[in-house]
Amino acid sequence: MTAIYRLRVGKHGRIVLPKEMRDKYSIEPGDEVTMIIKDDEITLKINEIPEDPLEDLHQLAKRISIGLSAEELKRLSSEERLKEYIKGRARNG
Repeated sequence: MTAIYRLRVGKHGRIVLPKEMRDKYSIEPGDEVTMIIKDDEITLKINEIPEDPLEDLHQLAKRISIGLSAEELKRLSSEERLKEYIKGRARNG
């Protein structure tokens, strides 16, 4: 489904997400979205918050038990970068 909304930019560059969109995607005041800018397109991505962030972190830690220090793990915080790191480590022995 494609939906097109025409939004007005207000004071300080603010835009308001239409109520229909906020309701459909359960976006509430204080929630964060990510803005992705590519060429002349702007995309907003809803940041999904896991129901139990600590459990998700625990499950991630179990999957990546590869001997990283806490400092290294912070540096490699995104799951995609972790996947790339593990692939590189497997190739390099």
